[in-house]
Amino acid sequence: MRSEGIDVRSPGQVDNALPAIKIGFLNMMPDAALAATERQFLRLLASTSEINCYFYPFNIDGVERSEQARLHANKFYTDFNELKLIGIDVLVITGANVSKPILQDELFWPDLIGVLNWAHREVRSTLCSCLATHAAVKVFYGIDRKHLGEKCWGVFAHNALKTEHPLLKNVDSKIMMCHSRFNDISQNEFASQNIEVLIDSKQAGVQLACEKDMKAVYFQGHPEYDDISLLKEYKREIIRYLAGQREDYPPVPQNYFNQLALEVIEQYKQLVQSSNNYVGLLELFPEDKLNQVLANPWKKSAHTVFANWLQFLAS
Repeated sequence: MRSEGIDVRSPGQVDNALPAIKIGFLNMMPDAALAATERQFLRLLASTSEINCYFYPFNIDGVERSEQARLHANKFYTDFNELKLIGIDVLVITGANVSKPILQDELFWPDLIGVLNWAHREVRSTLCSCLATHAAVKVFYGIDRKHLGEKCWGVFAHNALKTEHPLLKNVDSKIMMCHSRFNDISQNEFASQNIEVLIDSKQAGVQLACEKDMKAVYFQGHPEYDDISLLKEYKREIIRYLAGQREDYPPVPQNYFNQLALEVIEQYKQLVQSSNNYVGLLELFPEDKLNQVLANPWKKSAHTVFANWLQFLAS
C-alpha cells in the first residue's frame, strides 16, 4: 500500500484527533485472487484520509484453501471468534466462487449465515460484494437469486438514481462499472423489501443498493476490481478451454477491450481454433499486449462511494 502512495501508519504515528473505524474483512475469494482482493479492498478503504481505518481480515470454515493460501491466512488473518472480541464497527464481505447451484449447499454456508446474522445485530454497517450480496438477501429476506442463463460480464453504463443519497455524494449521474456474475437480484426484488436501489444499469441490472439505515450496503458487481481483473478472469477461461474444462470458446467481457485489443484477441482465437494441438498455446496468449490498452473507468466512482460510506459511518 505504501508503494502505491497510500498513507499507512504505525500505531505511534496515528493522528488520534481523527475518527477511527475498525473494519472486519471476510475474504472468501479463491486462492488465485486472495492477495489481489486484499489489495483491492484496502485501496478502496483508503479512499479518505480523514479517518483512521483499522483493517482486520478473518476466516471462516468451508472456504477451501491450498496449503500456501492457508499459510498466508494463518500469518495475517484472525478467526471469527477472535474478531468478535475485537469489537469491529463495520464489515466488508467479498464474493466467492461456488461449486453448487444452490447457495445453501456450499460448505461455507452455515458459517456465512452466522457471520451475517451476528453482523446485523452487532455491527453498524455491512458492505457486501457480488455473491455476498446474494447470500445476505437470502438470509435476511428469503429472496433467491435468479440464474441469468449466461454470464453478466464486463463494463456497463449505469445511472446513479438518487444523487442526494449520502453514498452518492460527488458521484456522477452516469457512470461505468463492472460486473462478473451468473446470477441476479432484480430492482423490483430489492424494492419489495424497502431496499433503496442507488445505481442501476439497463443492461446489467442493479449495481448498488442499500438498506435505509445503511445497516447493509449491497454491490452486485465488483467495485474493487483492478483494471486487469477482468483480463485475468478471461485468461482463466481460456485456460479452462485449452484444458478441455469448457466446450465453447469463452466470449470476451463486454465493453472492456478497445478495438485494437479485440483484433488481437480475435487473432489468438483463430490461432487456437485452427490448431490440432493446444500444447504451448497458452504461452502465446497476448496478455502483455492487452495489458497496455486497459482502462479502469469505474475506479473514481468506486473510491467515492467507499469514501462516502466511511465518512457517513464516522460522523
